[in-house]
Amino acid sequence: MPMRILEVTRSGFFKALQPDKTCWIRWGAPLTADEPHRPDGFGFSALAAILRRVRKEAFDLVVLPAIHPEHRFDEPWHKLAAKSVLQTVARSPVASALFDRLVGSRRHVIVDIADHRGLCETTRRLFPRSTLYFKRELDLDRVTEPDRIRSLSLFIPNEDRIPPPREKDIDVFFAGDLCNGIRRHAVETVRSLSGRGLRVFTPSTPLPYPEYIAVLARSWLVLSPEGHGWDCYRHYEAGFAGSVPVINRPNHRRPLFLRDGVHCFYYEPGQGALAELLLAMLANKDRLTRMAAAGRQHVLANHTRSALARYMLQEIAREAAMAPKRSAGVSSR
Repeated sequence: MPMRILEVTRSGFFKALQPDKTCWIRWGAPLTADEPHRPDGFGFSALAAILRRVRKEAFDLVVLPAIHPEHRFDEPWHKLAAKSVLQTVARSPVASALFDRLVGSRRHVIVDIADHRGLCETTRRLFPRSTLYFKRELDLDRVTEPDRIRSLSLFIPNEDRIPPPREKDIDVFFAGDLCNGIRRHAVETVRSLSGRGLRVFTPSTPLPYPEYIAVLARSWLVLSPEGHGWDCYRHYEAGFAGSVPVINRPNHRRPLFLRDGVHCFYYEPGQGALAELLLAMLANKDRLTRMAAAGRQHVLANHTRSALARYMLQEIAREAAMAPKRSAGVSSR
């Protein structure tokens, strides 16, 4: 039987998986792509009704966002106001204890898709009894509670709009902000290859999302170096569109969701070999065709909103099965 879920996230993972059993309150602004699902209507009366359902334990699972009060760029005013209030509550042991009672002992998890590598301490003070904390950009060397922390990837915004196959008339494509040295160096390298006969496309202004996806489908390789965080929507959008992403290896220990030489290529930034690697990759178009097909299959199976929701439910069920065993191990000592 599907679980009754209250989801307070930006992304609507569980709303995508079971729309009729999930009450979704959007936490933040929408994604850039057209939304395949709509959040539930929200206002004071709706909030009061949801709180009544929470107190009556009408939800089997409550999915909560990481607060990250330090992140204030491109946030709607109501989210900034809520962050300020929650940060104040988290600083007070008495207030945070009262706030925790609102969620209570029912099963609840945290979903954190922020660029930061560490866990959000404000969120952990507000919800100390959360079952699991799902973290994008998880730095494995910072995990102090492996029983409670799980990694989480990004995803393709709309799995229902699979782009059709297109003629590959672009060798290497990149579109994005040049927000760090790794990206600037990679784009400079790629642009230099246009003088060696490669068909390179690096637009200087943002493309409308449908056009962006169409260009991905026309490209053999998609340059996808890290931005503000290492994980990037482009990693998965490239595979979804039928191209092969080229990604810098991260400088911290973290899960790699795409396999090197199977779904993508990884390169070492700063070693001056990117140009030769790209030329070598493009020399074997049959291999790129096979990798693109494998990448699309992998992304559709593992990196959609509904796929991530299924993964989280599996981890929640696994944790529920292991918790009594861990408790028994502690009591026997």
